Amino acid sequence: MGDLNIHVSSHLEDKYSKQIKNGRNAENLEVKFGFQVEVETSRELTYGHLVRESLSVLQGMKAEGVTEGSIVSVVSYNSQEAHVVILACVFLGATVAPIDPALSPEEMASLLDLVKPVLVYTEGGKTMRKVEAALMYVDFSPIIVVSARHKHPYTTFQALHQPTDPEFKPSVSDPADHVAFILFTSGTSGLPKGVMLNDLYAINCISPLPKRGDMTMLLTSPIFWLSGILLFFSGIANGLRIAFLRGPAKESVIMSTIHNYRPQVWFTAPYTLLAMLSSPSRGQYDLSSLMIVLCGGAALSADSSLRIQKEIFRNKIPVCQGYGMTELGVVTQSMPGLSKPGSVGVLKPGITCKVVDLDEGTNLGPDQEGEICVKGPYMMKGYYNNPEATEACFDDEGFFHTGDIGYFDEDGFVFIVDRIKDLMKYRTYQIAPAELENVLRTHPVVKDVAVFGVPHPLDGDHPMAFVVAKQTVSEQHLLDFVADRVSEKKQLRGVRFVEFIPKTSTGKPKRRALKVQFLAEIQGLNIINGNEG
Repeated sequence: MGDLNIHVSSHLEDKYSKQIKNGRNAENLEVKFGFQVEVETSRELTYGHLVRESLSVLQGMKAEGVTEGSIVSVVSYNSQEAHVVILACVFLGATVAPIDPALSPEEMASLLDLVKPVLVYTEGGKTMRKVEAALMYVDFSPIIVVSARHKHPYTTFQALHQPTDPEFKPSVSDPADHVAFILFTSGTSGLPKGVMLNDLYAINCISPLPKRGDMTMLLTSPIFWLSGILLFFSGIANGLRIAFLRGPAKESVIMSTIHNYRPQVWFTAPYTLLAMLSSPSRGQYDLSSLMIVLCGGAALSADSSLRIQKEIFRNKIPVCQGYGMTELGVVTQSMPGLSKPGSVGVLKPGITCKVVDLDEGTNLGPDQEGEICVKGPYMMKGYYNNPEATEACFDDEGFFHTGDIGYFDEDGFVFIVDRIKDLMKYRTYQIAPAELENVLRTHPVVKDVAVFGVPHPLDGDHPMAFVVAKQTVSEQHLLDFVADRVSEKKQLRGVRFVEFIPKTSTGKPKRRALKVQFLAEIQGLNIINGNEG
């Protein structure tokens, strides 16, 4: 990669040095080889304009007290304004901590309280009101910047624009130590964790993409996902056109966007491809512009992968799976000519992986299932303000224990088959059972509870609660109780009342045993007793 004393903004400066040095000059407004378009509004923004607007907003943020190392939370879906704010933070050396606008005020409050941002950028309307409600739960008062110009007492996005400094040059004091992003991930305890990513991690993950002047990338990952951040910067660094969707979209909208904008590259999750597979309208859209579809976020079975290749893309467009985590970046990747059905690919250069026995911790060989453990040159710096959790996920050899069960074959292809950790995966979202259990325990009728995921062919996991009730209460009442307190993606999909919750010797609910029991019952089989320690 060359000089390691660089950071994200200086990496981009190689492409846009003229625009950075001459930010106020109208004749430098256009960069001919790249722009982004917001699909829902058809608004376009060249990269030259994007860079200059970011440098202008950077000056406004400095006036508000944002400096290198300051944390800025962006509560927004994809938008031109959010992209400008994020790029301004990167140029300034501030740390970006994006937050999902779909979260409830209580959920937002836990994330804001964890990182205590100096400034919060938010969309207007409902999202702004959620941020206001969230800040009622915390004991600090960040500066609030709102994208909309409607009536509110806060600084507007437009007001941040200030004259640029022609002498400005992006730099940070120590790229290896400087935290560029904090991305939030669910913990099995139900408490959120902030994954700190330094500049070297981010630069390593900014993917080199095919160099073609008319290349378009479809961006459907939101900016609060690792893929959304890295693909946004990969598009800029490679000078691609980016067609992006503002928020979550149905498969018909995505297929229509492919039909109309003719992208060659698209990264998506298995859920979206499976939804397309079952969509009765997919024949109405021309998807032939795609040269490659990259798939990650969850494992796609061999059968599903082959069906998607055949029925959606007519075996003409490769669907290449990958495997990674926010803590690790991209670990494996399959590519055309280097793939196997059901595999998430081979290790990326510089990555070391071992598979260990779940009970003994000993190293396993090919085709033996165990826990996937990974070590690489660029991993997370750690969990924000949580050294105990950081230390707990690494072993003595420096390998990160992923909590995923898998194996590698004789050819080095990696396969993911299950998860040790309790986290559920609903569509593209991770859900901690403990979080839903904690919500249910606040209900006066609930004596004990355990939540686990029930497999669903399209959605991944449907959260199911086993509840010990003190008195009679309806399933719907508890479903509504939880729905009022969590975002839609985290809602319970079922409740079953039981007399007791089996526990391990350490007092943890035997979720896997309950899951096996429940699946056996619904399949009309004998109850299988779980055996968890």
